[in-house]
Amino acid sequence: MKPYQGGSRRGFPPAPKAGQSHRRGPNPSQEVAAFRLLVEYDGGRFAGWQKQGPKQTAAGVRTVTGIIEKILHDAGCDALVLMGSGRTDAGVHALGQVAHLHLAAKGAPKAQELQRLFNDALPHDLAVREVRSCSAAFHARHDAMERSYLYQLSRRRSAFAKPYVWWVKRPMDLRDLKAAWGAFQGNHDFGAFADLEPGEAPLVQVRACETAESGALILLRVTATHFLRSQVRRMVGATVSCALGDDDPASILAGLRTPIEEANLHWGKLAAPAAGLFLERVRYSGDPETGPLRPLVDVY
Repeated sequence: MKPYQGGSRRGFPPAPKAGQSHRRGPNPSQEVAAFRLLVEYDGGRFAGWQKQGPKQTAAGVRTVTGIIEKILHDAGCDALVLMGSGRTDAGVHALGQVAHLHLAAKGAPKAQELQRLFNDALPHDLAVREVRSCSAAFHARHDAMERSYLYQLSRRRSAFAKPYVWWVKRPMDLRDLKAAWGAFQGNHDFGAFADLEPGEAPLVQVRACETAESGALILLRVTATHFLRSQVRRMVGATVSCALGDDDPASILAGLRTPIEEANLHWGKLAAPAAGLFLERVRYSGDPETGPLRPLVDVY
């Protein structure tokens, strides 16, 4: 059995020093108009947040950044920089994605003009909830203190909520569910619960794992400094497997202590569907604490 390998954190290089930048866009000395965006989207028809390469774009692959940049381009406002707090994968939704946007300062619209543009031009499954001017030094990814994801499990079939829940057809033991979900809290090696890129470090500090019930729904929230690719979906899948009696919560702790390749394959096969997953909130210095767990949709 081979240990799962890891290295530097994907997508989280050190914050740039003055005069330096990790971002695509203008020379640091170029004057820019900087904006902070709060973005919401239904991920069902998106291939994720991140804009794809030329071939995928030409083939009509739909991404959140690709649509926002096209709206800006059509309005004569080319985006020099558009970067989110993190990447969401295909099918994953967002209630509170945060992004920073840089436009060339000359002729740039004001925040309220950008808000009107987005309100008028964006498709129905994508909304920019808020546009505000900010310092050009604000970085949506590096400045984030923590991120919270919400997952919605349904204990019954729903005619209306299907795109936003995972209907688990068998009865779940709530005590085992809470024990399994709580096992992820702490600073752990998540190599068995993520798709790591070569050289990517598997360590993640999970600050809170919360559960709540709302009608026929079971809500799971996880808050962490950052997340690895597929990590939350595998965490949810492992938790449900324990709640169904197919796995034991102790096996999650074992996977966190010794993330071998066999464990990675096991939990990878159990990854939860993307439909129930939401990037709920990104928190920055000075922001209030995240409120109580609430469902996006009601299923009674």
